[in-house]
Amino acid sequence: MTSAGGKPTRRSWLEGNIHDDVPPRKRELALELQALCSLLRKESSDKVAHRPLTQAEAAILLHTTPGSLSKFLYRHRVPDSHFIDELYKAAYADAVVSGQDVGITLEALQALRISAKGEQRGCKNCAELSRRIDSLTQQLNAPCPACAAYQHQREQDAVRLEPLKTELSALREAESEWKATEAGLRERLERLVVAQAARTPLPVPRRPRDRQRSEKEVAVAQQLAAQAKELDSAGEQNLALVLLRQSTTELLTPAETALVMVELRHQERDHLADNLIHVYGRDQEDRDVMSVAMELHEEGATDDAGAILRAALK
Repeated sequence: MTSAGGKPTRRSWLEGNIHDDVPPRKRELALELQALCSLLRKESSDKVAHRPLTQAEAAILLHTTPGSLSKFLYRHRVPDSHFIDELYKAAYADAVVSGQDVGITLEALQALRISAKGEQRGCKNCAELSRRIDSLTQQLNAPCPACAAYQHQREQDAVRLEPLKTELSALREAESEWKATEAGLRERLERLVVAQAARTPLPVPRRPRDRQRSEKEVAVAQQLAAQAKELDSAGEQNLALVLLRQSTTELLTPAETALVMVELRHQERDHLADNLIHVYGRDQEDRDVMSVAMELHEEGATDDAGAILRAALK
């Protein structure tokens, strides 16, 4: 063999050819031994890289001679079990360092050595054992119908699950958007309530039997009804209802609450008025409900007065 410049290149000791007359079992063993020898490495002087062993170095490592090693790899000679153990141990250690796989177990390699030895002696039992090994190997390599069916089922399940995963992802995204919207509405409601409280001083109860409506009460009722109407017109009915409920129960007097209900009727927001009447009558103390009913009656809203009393009885 020559290089591109015409100079002969030295052939590696692992690049030889197995003799043609080497029988099948020994040939198979020799190929495995060659593969293991190719994994053997020696640390270089610079401590950075590792290089393959020379034939002489490999022979020393494996406690044999270069000639015997050559016969193990390329000719009829079958090594003993001790040599197999030494070679496998050294090759496995170097394979771990380099991140490679030895490709065979020690037990399988020893079984192959025994088979090659029996082949060499012409042992009928060993030949029969070899045939059984071949048969078992073929069976192991043949595709398993049950495994193939299981794999096919898994692939089908994966195909069916894909749309469900997409739908689940969309639902999670929609849930995140809904939570963000809810948080925005709550924040906006809090700002409205704070603004309402800042604009409207805490109501002072009127003196008993003073039924005259003050300008302040009317202004508070109109302002709250207008805010609710604005939210309702913007398509935020739920937020409008929350504003009405919280304001009438926490900030306004029963008289002012009744005026809010009347004002909602005037602004043709009957659905808001109905909801507020029902919730107020259901949740508030009987004394407050009766006060609102009386104020509604005096405003001429007798139907609403009856409705809030009926809500209180449920």
